[in-house]
Amino acid sequence: MSRYITLDNGLRLIIDRRDLPTVGVALGVGIGSIYEDPGKRGISHLTEHIIYRSYPNIDLEIEGLGGVSDAYTERTLTMYTFEVIPSELRNLLRLIRKMFGNKRVSREDLERERQVVLSELRMRNDDPGTLIYDLGPRALFGDSDYGDPIIGTEESISSIDTRDIEDFLESYYTPDNMVVSIVGPIDMPIDEVAKMFNGWSGVSKRRKEPTMGKGGPIIVNRHTDSAYLSYSWYVILGNRDPHLLMARSSLLEFHLINGLSSYLISRFRNRGLTYAIDMDRDYLPGVYYYQILISAVNTDMIDKIKEELSAALLNVSNIFTDEHYLNKRFNYFKYLINDYLRRPAQIAESTTYMELKIGMHDVDSFNKMLENHFKDDPSDLLSNGVWSMILPS
Repeated sequence: MSRYITLDNGLRLIIDRRDLPTVGVALGVGIGSIYEDPGKRGISHLTEHIIYRSYPNIDLEIEGLGGVSDAYTERTLTMYTFEVIPSELRNLLRLIRKMFGNKRVSREDLERERQVVLSELRMRNDDPGTLIYDLGPRALFGDSDYGDPIIGTEESISSIDTRDIEDFLESYYTPDNMVVSIVGPIDMPIDEVAKMFNGWSGVSKRRKEPTMGKGGPIIVNRHTDSAYLSYSWYVILGNRDPHLLMARSSLLEFHLINGLSSYLISRFRNRGLTYAIDMDRDYLPGVYYYQILISAVNTDMIDKIKEELSAALLNVSNIFTDEHYLNKRFNYFKYLINDYLRRPAQIAESTTYMELKIGMHDVDSFNKMLENHFKDDPSDLLSNGVWSMILPS
C-alpha cells in the first residue's frame, strides 16, 4: 500500500514499499510543450537536458550508485526516472536534491545541450519512422500548441538563452508543480525523505491556456524507400471519468497492438500488409488523442492498408464476442502486468505520471480497474480521424 504525502512546500511525495531487488524513483514536473511560448517551443525538452548539467560527472555519479537514469518530455509533463541498488537510495535522493535545487545555467552548458538537441531534431526529421509520430497531432490540431512538435524547431531552439532557461526553472520547477514517487525496499524513514525535499522552495507560475487548432491530412516527401502512415483521432473528454478513460484507453492500445496476437498486428500480418504497427496516445486538457502508425510499407499498398485499417476499426467490436480469444488474451495481459510489476522504476514512473495527469497514484487499483474493464467494447473511444503520410520523393 502506498503512502501519499503533500509536503509543506506543496510537493507530492508517494512512498510505495515493495519487496524488489532495486529502488525506483520518478520525479515528474507539470510542464510540457503545450504550455510554452511558440517562439520558445522546445524549452521544456531543452531544460530536461540542462538539468543533468547541473551536477558534475552526472553519468558517473548515477552509475556509481549502481543505477541508471532516463528522462523524457511530453506535451503536459516532463519525467525523470532513476533506479539504484537499495543501499544507495539515500545518496540518490541527495543527488536529485542537488540536480533540481539548482536554478542557475551556464552559457557553456546551454550551448553544449543546444547542439545535442539540434542534432536530435535533425535525426528526428531525417528518420521517417520517427518523424511520422509528429504528424498525427499536427494533422489533428494544426499549427497550435497541441499540434506543434514537442522538440521544437531549429529556430525556436536557437533563440533560447540562459535567462530563458533560468526563468523557466524558477517558474515551473517548483515543489508545488512536482510529484516524486519512490518504489521498492525503502530503508529510510519517511520523515527523512520528506525533510530532503521540504528544503525546496518556490511557487509555480500559472500555466497559459494552450491553443488547440484544426488541422488536416498531411503528406511529406522524403528520400526513403517506403511509405509511413499515421491515422489519428481524438475524443472529447466531456463528463467522462478521467480514471476510467485512461484505463480503457490503455486497454484499447493493448487490444489493438500489444503482442503478435493483438487485433491489428495479427490481422495486418496475416494479410501480408505490413510488419510494424504502433500506437501513440495522450491525455490532454479537454481531449484524449490516439494515433496508429504503420511503418515501411510499399507505396502500391497504401490504399489497401487504409481500407483495411478503416474496416478493422469499424469492426473492432467483433473481438469482444469471442470468449476463447479474450480469455487467451487476458492471460497475456496478466503476464505483461506481472512483468511490469517487477520493475520499480516503471512503477514509480506510472505512479508519478498518473498523479500528474489525473490525480490518481494507486497503481494496484489502476491495474484492478484494467482487469475489471478488460472485456469492455472500446468502440466509443474510436472516431473519424485523419491520415498523414511520408512518401518516397
